[in-house]
Amino acid sequence: MNVFAGGSKTITYLKDEVKTSLDTLCDMGAEFLIGDCFGADKLMQQYLYDKGYRKVSVYVSGERTRNNIGGFIEKHINAEGLSGFEFYRQKDIVMAEDSDRGLMLWDGKTMGTSANIQDMRRMGKEVTVIRYE
Repeated sequence: MNVFAGGSKTITYLKDEVKTSLDTLCDMGAEFLIGDCFGADKLMQQYLYDKGYRKVSVYVSGERTRNNIGGFIEKHINAEGLSGFEFYRQKDIVMAEDSDRGLMLWDGKTMGTSANIQDMRRMGKEVTVIRYE
């Protein structure tokens, strides 16, 4: 089972609920697809690395990786000619396509996470949303 794990870049810590969800998914042998952004992406990379969990792929738009805490396998997505939101959105679209389900940490504001949740639902894939205020 491939899990698109992502969230808002404003998130600075993992709630216990998130850690429990990640632990449960690890116990199920999930393969995590995580972006390379700071915030939720980096925090989940760090958590899984600290656990010694290696079934993680880091998705990157373009060639320059921003964060890969565990030296995980990287999947680079072509985003040539794009910039800003649309540049980084390319990796998110592929993660949604490559996943079976999602785990999103959302601050209720961030456009990227909102788009990811909508993409997953539009594709008929289950997505768990954990809200941060």
